[in-house]
Amino acid sequence: MAAFSLRQDDPADGVSWLPKCTLNSLTGLYCPGCGNTRATRALLNGDLAGAWHQNAAFVVALPFLTWGAARLWIAWMFPGKLKPLPFSWKYHYSVILIVLVILFGVLRNFPQKPFNWLAPVPLSKMKAEGS
Repeated sequence: MAAFSLRQDDPADGVSWLPKCTLNSLTGLYCPGCGNTRATRALLNGDLAGAWHQNAAFVVALPFLTWGAARLWIAWMFPGKLKPLPFSWKYHYSVILIVLVILFGVLRNFPQKPFNWLAPVPLSKMKAEGS
């Protein structure tokens, strides 16, 4: 239900039920998750490029997150039916992912090229472009 509402409601119009980013509201900086809602809306409307401009890391991570969620659901619904993965998850994989997310969060706040393309398109610019 929320996906259908998000597909129609434009975040640039100040949709009241959507949460605001606390870090961005207090400091003006973009956290690694800033732009996820707008990226999701763009994906729901079939706009992959628009989603990429809002949060590239989210667009890259979404297939892996979906795959992981599907595996968890299958394991829950059909215990013992899911085959094990051909590799085992190591602790340092998690550390690398955390470092990459933090690095993405830091780099997207630099206003110089090539880092400025990591920042989400501001709501005011979205509203002016009418997208």
